[in-house]
Amino acid sequence: MTGSILNIFQESILFLKETLKLIPDLIKVWWHLGQKIFLSLYRYWNTKLFFDKIFFVFLFLQLLFSVLPWFRYEISFFEGKESVSLSPKLNSIFILISLLNFFFLGFWKSTWTRIWFFATEMVCLIIVLWGYLDPKRTYYDFVDAKEVDTQITYYFFLVSLGLSFVFGYLSFKKEDEVFLQNP
Repeated sequence: MTGSILNIFQESILFLKETLKLIPDLIKVWWHLGQKIFLSLYRYWNTKLFFDKIFFVFLFLQLLFSVLPWFRYEISFFEGKESVSLSPKLNSIFILISLLNFFFLGFWKSTWTRIWFFATEMVCLIIVLWGYLDPKRTYYDFVDAKEVDTQITYYFFLVSLGLSFVFGYLSFKKEDEVFLQNP
């Protein structure tokens, strides 16, 4: 029994020694891979039109602000208050739409992605307006609406949603102009 414990201990030490020897090689590989990915994204970024770049940034911001909490309320426990952040009940819809729009339109554009983009942006807008008019049903249902404060991320999401819609339109329009000039 003592021999098996000693054997396991020796093998663990040997494993740790070999693992530590590999760390510099792993760092080099990850560094090289990171450089390749960054350089390919940089080259891809430089091929994009001006409106495409702005459109890409607003799609990323829309994704970022869809993930962050939009509301906050305070709970009182005995003598102390605690602040709790909330995401909307339908947050998965906002996140999924924003994620798909970011990847479809940031890296790949076709005729159907235009239809997809405008349809999903309108769905987001309708749900956001519905939530504004009836927050208890759309955003949160277990908290009194008077106790909830809207955070700045909600407004940033609205701005990024609107600006991604505008710059998406301008980007598509510019692509059509370039395509029609160079058939």
